[in-house]
Amino acid sequence: MKEKLRPLVADDAFEECLFYNQQVAWLRVDTQTILTIAVHVITKNHRIAVANSDKKTWVLHIREVKESDRGWYMCQINTDPMKSQVGYLEVVVPPDILDYPTSTDMVVREGNNVTLQCVATGFPPPTIVWKREQGEPIVLGNGEEDQGKVEEGGGMPGDHRKFN
Repeated sequence: MKEKLRPLVADDAFEECLFYNQQVAWLRVDTQTILTIAVHVITKNHRIAVANSDKKTWVLHIREVKESDRGWYMCQINTDPMKSQVGYLEVVVPPDILDYPTSTDMVVREGNNVTLQCVATGFPPPTIVWKREQGEPIVLGNGEEDQGKVEEGGGMPGDHRKFN
């Protein structure tokens, strides 16, 4: 089983498990939910399916993954001792800049301070980079370029900049 799977939100995910000539159960680890036993889907989630293409390969299929599908999944066989394989489903959510409370156009008198705010969502958390309209760096009042230091808020998901 792959240790980490990274599908985009709304894509399909396929987790593979190898046990020769055995009946496999798939579980969601964090909720201890039994998803499938052998070729039978137990969960009421209509997006879950299971396939066994040969005598050893078991595939859990999650259709149109959601952020809430992120987590650990386990396939196991009930032998003595029990054997299992685990994998992590990390759902990737494309970055998006939120309209509110992100700053809009501002007019400021030269020499005055201005605070700009940018709030973005996504997973993994997006990196916010501040630039001028033509991609030029932002020059601070002391003549130095902004090095991406966050005055407040600590970065993601909201980034605040105070320019003098």
